[in-house]
Amino acid sequence: MAYRATLKDVAAAAGVSVTTVSLVLNNRPARVSEEKRKAIADAAKKLNYVPNQSARSLVTKQSQLVALIVPDIENLFFAALAKCVEDECAAQGYSLIVANSDDSRAAEHELLQRLPARGVDGVMLIPARESCVGSAVEQLCEDVALVSCPVVLIDRLTQCGWCDAVGFDNYLGGRLAAQYLLEGGHTRIGIVTGDIAESSAAERRRGFCGCHRAVGGSIFDSSLCVEGDYRFDSGYRAANQIIDGGATAVFCCNDVMALGFRQRMAERGLHVTEDMQVIGYDNILKRFGLGWRMTTVEQSVTDLAAACWGMLRKRIDVAVRAKSGTESGDARPWLSDPQVEVLTPKLVQAACA
Repeated sequence: MAYRATLKDVAAAAGVSVTTVSLVLNNRPARVSEEKRKAIADAAKKLNYVPNQSARSLVTKQSQLVALIVPDIENLFFAALAKCVEDECAAQGYSLIVANSDDSRAAEHELLQRLPARGVDGVMLIPARESCVGSAVEQLCEDVALVSCPVVLIDRLTQCGWCDAVGFDNYLGGRLAAQYLLEGGHTRIGIVTGDIAESSAAERRRGFCGCHRAVGGSIFDSSLCVEGDYRFDSGYRAANQIIDGGATAVFCCNDVMALGFRQRMAERGLHVTEDMQVIGYDNILKRFGLGWRMTTVEQSVTDLAAACWGMLRKRIDVAVRAKSGTESGDARPWLSDPQVEVLTPKLVQAACA
């Protein structure tokens, strides 16, 4: 095993005390000249000194480690969000663990027990689809209440009110899609939803259908509504029913389903815009070199990552003060006065779609 340099080694190389090295490398107040600070920094670099995080955690009561639980890491939106969250965490010296629940209530329950036991300072959670329906919501609420560190919900169940949460206004997103198509002259418009038992998918559908009455003055034809699961195949399978139903436009409630829908259109010899308008949701495909010619409703993953990390970081600071005894009261103060931040989606029109 390679030798790992210690504070004592750095101190000897720089010609100062171990205490001085500790204060300087941890950016703590100290009366140390710039010359000595430079000597310490140079010695640490030359010796490839890496702080002992376990020892630091004993002093700071922080592991500098947080977790993000996603329902489906293969979903492009969640994958891109994980990357953006990691960037936000790294900028402040934190490392990120990404865990996949596979949209399973049981797997999510286990992760909410296992990750805090590993000493993470906080958890960002996109609830599993199974956790967003009926009594499962109460079970999730109980799980979160027992977690020994702050938890922030993202994307789903974000307006439940019992936990800190950040998400986009899905109702508005659905309205934006419908308004764009109705004002474009379309009267028969299909929709491929997510699982409408889950609140965010239901809200997109509700906003979409409500806009028909407000803008189009007509009732949405339910025969043109097909429930999907945010995967390529469900968009592909929904296409025949909506095309054969006489629709001239379709709103797919995520970009990946829109790609599937467009694939089936191509197989039937139909062209986007000329034969049928297709709108997606998320505006995530361009990050992967896809969907350049797709109009979509954007949920900015960079904005979402910044908002959820900012909220969690504030709660972590509260938790640290509580553990250090500088704040009295509830042993888990982050559970009080839950905060909800709702972000605004926007329609992004493709130049040639």
